[in-house]
Amino acid sequence: MESPHAHPIDHVLRSCDTSPLGLDAEECARRLGRDGRNELSVSGSKTALATFVDQFRAVMVLILIAASGLSFALGKVLEGGAIVAIVILFGVLGFVQEFRAERAIAALRDMAAPVVRVTRTGRLGEVPAGELVVGDIVHVEAGSIVPADLRLIEVAGLRAQEAALTGESEPVDKIVDVVDADAALGDRRNLAYTGTQITYGRGIGVVVATGMTTELGKIASLLAQAAASLTPLQERLDRVGKQLAAGGLVVALVVMALGAMAGEDFGDLVLTAISVAVAVIPEGLPAVVTFTLAIGAQRMLHREALIRKLPAVETLGSVTVICSDKTGTLTQNVMTVTAIETFSGRSTLDDEMRIDPSAVAVVAAGSLCNDADLQFVDGDTVAIGDPTETAFLVAAQRVGIDVADLRSRVPRCAERPFDSERKRMSTAHPSLGADAPTALAALPRDRAVVFVKGAVDGMLAHATGVWTGSNVVPLDDPARSRVLEANDEFARSGRRVLGVAFRTIGAISDDVDYESELVLLGLVAIVDPPRPEVRDSVATCISAGIRTVMITGDHPATALAIARDLGIARRDRVVTGVELEGLNDGELKSTVEDVDVFARVAPEHKLRIVEALRRAGHVVAMTGDGVNDAPALKTADIGVAMGITGTDVSKEAADVVLRDDNFATIVAAVEEGRVIYDNLRRFVRFAVAGNIGKMVVMVGWPIPFLVTGDTVDAAVALLPLQLLWLNLMTDGLLGLSMGVEPAERGVMRRAPNRPGMSIWADGLGVQAVWSGVLIGAIALALGIGYHEADRPEWQSMIFMSLAVLQIFQALATRSSTASLRQRGWRTNPVMLGIIAIVAILQLLAVYSPLRGFLDLEPLRAVDLAVCVAAGVGLFALLEIHKSRLRRR
Repeated sequence: MESPHAHPIDHVLRSCDTSPLGLDAEECARRLGRDGRNELSVSGSKTALATFVDQFRAVMVLILIAASGLSFALGKVLEGGAIVAIVILFGVLGFVQEFRAERAIAALRDMAAPVVRVTRTGRLGEVPAGELVVGDIVHVEAGSIVPADLRLIEVAGLRAQEAALTGESEPVDKIVDVVDADAALGDRRNLAYTGTQITYGRGIGVVVATGMTTELGKIASLLAQAAASLTPLQERLDRVGKQLAAGGLVVALVVMALGAMAGEDFGDLVLTAISVAVAVIPEGLPAVVTFTLAIGAQRMLHREALIRKLPAVETLGSVTVICSDKTGTLTQNVMTVTAIETFSGRSTLDDEMRIDPSAVAVVAAGSLCNDADLQFVDGDTVAIGDPTETAFLVAAQRVGIDVADLRSRVPRCAERPFDSERKRMSTAHPSLGADAPTALAALPRDRAVVFVKGAVDGMLAHATGVWTGSNVVPLDDPARSRVLEANDEFARSGRRVLGVAFRTIGAISDDVDYESELVLLGLVAIVDPPRPEVRDSVATCISAGIRTVMITGDHPATALAIARDLGIARRDRVVTGVELEGLNDGELKSTVEDVDVFARVAPEHKLRIVEALRRAGHVVAMTGDGVNDAPALKTADIGVAMGITGTDVSKEAADVVLRDDNFATIVAAVEEGRVIYDNLRRFVRFAVAGNIGKMVVMVGWPIPFLVTGDTVDAAVALLPLQLLWLNLMTDGLLGLSMGVEPAERGVMRRAPNRPGMSIWADGLGVQAVWSGVLIGAIALALGIGYHEADRPEWQSMIFMSLAVLQIFQALATRSSTASLRQRGWRTNPVMLGIIAIVAILQLLAVYSPLRGFLDLEPLRAVDLAVCVAAGVGLFALLEIHKSRLRRR
């Protein structure tokens, strides 16, 4: 509708043909079909054609295209055409992998799309944001990203950060009153706009625009989409490709110079140069990298870790510290009220259910100062809301309180929502009156009442009295000590503790400080047991050289008890947020190295902890779920958001979203990150060694003849077409099989990957060179031997032996140290299948009509046996080298 901000709420509801009870399912489906999904069309994204063209812009590919041009110029139409065909083949392969990766990432984005709380047919439920329609009644709260343009119909301290739309840096206080029709976008305070963030309070609004008809949609065409950048690992691999290409060009020029001095024909020299360039370039590198990263992201998804940003896949393997929240991540987030401490005594909600009227009043007050809800679905009670708050509602049911009746008789008139700085919330209600609910009958009835629940220590600072069950007595030192002792006792047993208080006021007004002069009703102990799998995950982290740090807003004693139970705490020391504020940056840097448990921390403390750990040289993974956690998530090397309890803002800021909010999933993702990095380095070692081997063959072929002065009847050992075929078999097919190699034994019993570690680190470069030289020397020796014996199939022997040698090299490269027997023959069935395919294609190349196309001679069975024997010999040497590494 036009100008919803300028019309009263009832007019807006009529215009949208809806009511505060919301729409029914049939009408929602009809409007969704009419208006389309609530999504923005992204402008500036790459088309499929642009993605395909990008495959041919790499330096390696451009060199091959130049080589094909030279071949055509020399009249070598077959060779030139073959090079073009191979370039196109690898381009298509790269395009398919990138397209599939983009589709997979898009699917992951859909899975990460926020759900919103909506009232439909009078019932509160959750639907995906994309399914909202005009007329839906949407509920938003602190941490939400507004899913559509809303005309607000109810607000409670609601503030929205609208900088993304209006440029206003300060959060805007929202209202429900009509504003002027000509008001500027930023002054329409009764509207909440798509994509803006709720920073405080809660509210309800009716959807007045969705998708491209929202204010954000109208300017979507002006929003430039940031170009996708290469990840650090991809940049390093790109440099490897350029280094190899440059090396190949240098060697080709050297070979041409030597040939020119020896009086070789110019056409033969150019053919040699083309052959060397083709031999050294790993055409399959881009496709294998894309494939491996995409497969890795999918494997992480199967382990409940949703990767939002591709660099996270590789960075996870370098994590040295995991900073984790306690509630729901290290614990089960299955909150149960177990005990209530009042000045009438202690009540327990166990099987024996010993509970007095004062404790019932505590539960009733906690159920009123509460945003959770209980609904009955198919005969079952379903809790909707924060688990701590739903624990109060379940406790209320157990002690005989009808929550719906209680809330209808004591309605909420005003509130101060919970925030992480105050660590409490408060709600204001009219006077209880003569017809007060039984649970609250003992409380004062003649004045309006405010109920408050939150952290005990913060609440005590604002309390002046305690409730004895029949009257208020001053909160003197003995009373304060009793409260603190009960709080510490509950906390030491690993239970979460909340205080519940009240105060009476003359009238409900924004001018009244609801949270002063409080009267403490009692303390509520809530059990949240540790997740059973976390203890093993923490032990895995220790063996992997990764430290776990607990950062929580809970009581220090509760945090330490859980940390000890899980094996996180190396010593009995806890640092609180108050203590953190007294430390300068230098003191904090030394503190974070020694302390494993931080309690009563605010979001800004999390940010300082992360920054201090990074200054100390750590690679930090940080978990968070609140809107105020976003800065710490962005600052950490890996931001990890909670998929279940996390706010939309925290998920947008994160690199990884845990679909199960489980600490063990972070550890599983770190393991997958290490596996992916290992597989990419494994492929680089395999491909570079193979290409060095081919270059040794090409460069080494004329040397014996130059030394002896004999004439050679072939300018090159292998033709460009033959080299392209071999690269397709090895860099392409065999290389792809390395991207699915499972984790090596002990992958989580070694130190993390060093940040920025060279691809060639830990001797990988040396291994690639000597194994490549060995492969080339063996194939060259066989070729020269057959040539000297006047065997016409000498070139076929080089061609076949190189392929067979690389097959056995691939088997030996499956692990850096473990033998193939230890690794297991069948642990990578994809590789075994591809080896069979490569073997069949090699035989077809020699024995089918392909032989004429590749200019090869058929081989005898004994020749094939010689090739296999050479491969077995190479395999044995590589396995002996690994056994020496194991002994070290």
